[in-house]
Amino acid sequence: MLRKYILISILSLLVFLFSCTQESEEPEAVKPVPVTTASVTYEEISQPIQRSGLLATGSEARLSFKIGGIIRQIFVDEGSTASDGQLLAALNLSEINAQVELARVSYEKAVRDHKRVTNLYRDSVATLEQLQDTKTALDATQANLDIAQFNFQHARILAPANGRILKRFAEENELVGPGSPVFYFGSSDANWIVRFGVTDRELVRLSPGDPAKIVFDAYPDQRFTGLVTEISESVDPKSGTFEVEITLADTDARLVSGFVARVTIHPGQKQWHYLIPVEALVEAEVDSAFIYTVSDTGDQVQKIKVHTGPILGNRVIILSNLKDIDKVIVAGNAYLTGESIINQVNTE
Repeated sequence: MLRKYILISILSLLVFLFSCTQESEEPEAVKPVPVTTASVTYEEISQPIQRSGLLATGSEARLSFKIGGIIRQIFVDEGSTASDGQLLAALNLSEINAQVELARVSYEKAVRDHKRVTNLYRDSVATLEQLQDTKTALDATQANLDIAQFNFQHARILAPANGRILKRFAEENELVGPGSPVFYFGSSDANWIVRFGVTDRELVRLSPGDPAKIVFDAYPDQRFTGLVTEISESVDPKSGTFEVEITLADTDARLVSGFVARVTIHPGQKQWHYLIPVEALVEAEVDSAFIYTVSDTGDQVQKIKVHTGPILGNRVIILSNLKDIDKVIVAGNAYLTGESIINQVNTE
């Protein structure tokens, strides 16, 4: 009897364990993820071009002496303002004055010789050849005198316009050669410009007169405006880009050549682009991201990689072809995988 009781108990325990195992093996129902979708739009827009560049004056020049010599005096410092025609630097004139005097006395001697031979030729004492030789010598000494006087005049550096000394490369009593820069000068009479490079694809979209917005790190909360004024027709072999110049509108802000500028240009030429809300992007990188779209059945998703362009407000330009996609998921996409089941709550 006891043996029978033990056997019944064991059988009952086995039945109970088997039923528990069966219940645990039953899969739980997958809960759908609530999502919100938004429409993909296809619009003709002006895709902005964003670049960084350097600020410069519209007219900058490296000022130097025409001839070499020792700098006698420099009258301005780096950063100083200068008015048109102001004396900036001068050479020691000892050697130059001697050259002018030598040319002058040679010219005066040639004048006397030519005058004397002319009188002798009239009296038939001198020959025509002698007269022509003295005339040639006179012309040569006249040219030498002109050269010496011209060099004397350019033994000084004068400001070519109203402006500022951006850089000073030499000091007093320093020996400089002909054409060696002494000053880097920026004219204040010309407008400020920003130079930067663009790619060939961006170049063909630009035209003179396209508006631009500029932001400087020195004035992060201030927006400057300008227009595209120059577009290069040849590539820079060093950078592989095409140089573009933007002329800034008049401003009272204190600007300095060399400021780093962030430029946004709005080309007048428009193009057709796909746009989606920024919230639709997941796993975004520099120029790419993933989006989730709704399958044809309406309860599943598809994960697609797209190439992104500039952000326009709360929308982003998609450079990939989205012509077969009408809607993208903008809310709930952070909880999705490629195999998720969804429940569309609403549509924007």
